[in-house]
Amino acid sequence: MAIPLIVALVMQFGNTTAEEHSGIFERIVPVCYPPGREPPAYDFRLVNQYGRWVQLSDLWNETVLMTFTYTYCPDVCPMMHYVLNKSLPQIKPHIKWILDISLDPERDTVERIFHYSRGNGYNWTFLTGSASELEAVWQSYRVTRYVTTLNGKFYIAHDMVWIVVRDGVILGVVRGLPAPETLAHYITKIVERRC
Repeated sequence: MAIPLIVALVMQFGNTTAEEHSGIFERIVPVCYPPGREPPAYDFRLVNQYGRWVQLSDLWNETVLMTFTYTYCPDVCPMMHYVLNKSLPQIKPHIKWILDISLDPERDTVERIFHYSRGNGYNWTFLTGSASELEAVWQSYRVTRYVTTLNGKFYIAHDMVWIVVRDGVILGVVRGLPAPETLAHYITKIVERRC
């Protein structure tokens, strides 16, 4: 089911943009859904870096932060992982699970995401699955993914998005690449329902 952005209230946090700290030219867009008007979260079952299945609906009673990256990403994903890693101390009191969903089902195998997460010291859950399983997740959460080449190499252009889910609904979304403290601020406001 698609996210109906029409019912969203856009939170007013000023004019923070990603280019202020990272060179990415994308405006930061936080969206918080008002209580009782949250769109339903799409349930899925994907495999994590330890080869175990993770079903989103099994985590409904916890607050979950989802993002979408891939391990061979040469530019944006490492910056997203840096921002997430740096914001962990601030968001951990509010977020029980972090799910990093692959955008590259052909190359992000269980073994690959295991070595990538361990090798970089990332302490969150990486998920992968078949192309059809992942495609359903991307479409349901309105994640744009475009496969192309960059300097003659395979490349996936994609949205930078952070989605907060709890109790089977989407509490809010942050689009763009904010600084770590800004991401933590937005996520905290979304979780605390300060829309």
